[in-house]
Amino acid sequence: MPKKPLRKVSGFLIFTCNHFPFITIILLDTIIRQISRGEVMKNVLLLIALIGCLAVVVAGKFHWDDKLQQTGETVSAEVDSASGATKQSEGIDEIPVSNKELKELVTNFPEHLQEKMMSFNEPISIAIVGSESIGTSKEGLKQSIEKGLEESYWNGAFKVKQFTFKDATTKSIVEDKFYENVIEEKPDIVLLEAFTLNDNGVVVIDEGHQNLSTFMSELKEAIPSVSIMLMPSNPIADPGYYALQISALEKYAEANDLIYLDHWKEWPAVDSEEINEYLVDSRPNEQGFEVWGDFIVDYLSGN
Repeated sequence: MPKKPLRKVSGFLIFTCNHFPFITIILLDTIIRQISRGEVMKNVLLLIALIGCLAVVVAGKFHWDDKLQQTGETVSAEVDSASGATKQSEGIDEIPVSNKELKELVTNFPEHLQEKMMSFNEPISIAIVGSESIGTSKEGLKQSIEKGLEESYWNGAFKVKQFTFKDATTKSIVEDKFYENVIEEKPDIVLLEAFTLNDNGVVVIDEGHQNLSTFMSELKEAIPSVSIMLMPSNPIADPGYYALQISALEKYAEANDLIYLDHWKEWPAVDSEEINEYLVDSRPNEQGFEVWGDFIVDYLSGN
């Protein structure tokens, strides 16, 4: 009896028996029946078809697993300021700043958030949303902003959560509906990094702006009271076309009456050697996050 066809499938069956035992049993049963009838070669096309179907199932399984793994790696949204938030939600008898000082601190907040802060019954919820430019919730922009806000206000005045969509572009954050992750948290303020660096060479400027508008519209529709503050991605050395994208982003924000937090002016010049001291692989390092975070904290502290 010819053995070559069986040798070709044996390795495949060994692989699949651990991952897909039920399908493997069916396939083995079919082969055994064919062997018992002496019709393996006669029905080799049937065996090939069965193996092909199984291959499709295996490929689909690994594609789905890979997609889930990418999602888990891409979306980072840990919260490590829960203790401060708990203190605030329980109520504070006396805050360490006067009412006059607090009014000055919240000058740049919309009126309803000024009132919420003045009552100091619960923390202001902030969601930082962006690409790998904002780092992770364990090492990134969040730490700089949390530290600065605690120094300007008090421990527990804010609850900060970071959503890092690592390799996303403005196109993918809309197509994959990443705004749903943010909506679930119902933040008071969204600090939205514009994904411009990830869009570079991938998404054209006008399309990127339309994607941002769609993303923000989804947030506004679900959370009408949310205040969205747009931020450019981090500067890089010798940005070239990227600098034109950032310039266009600023004009887009102005044309649409958006709050635009232009932190670039606080960084070293992009044509200087010093800028490289604030970056690692064209993304912010600890120094870069400190400069960026300090600018955001200054704005949220009335400056």
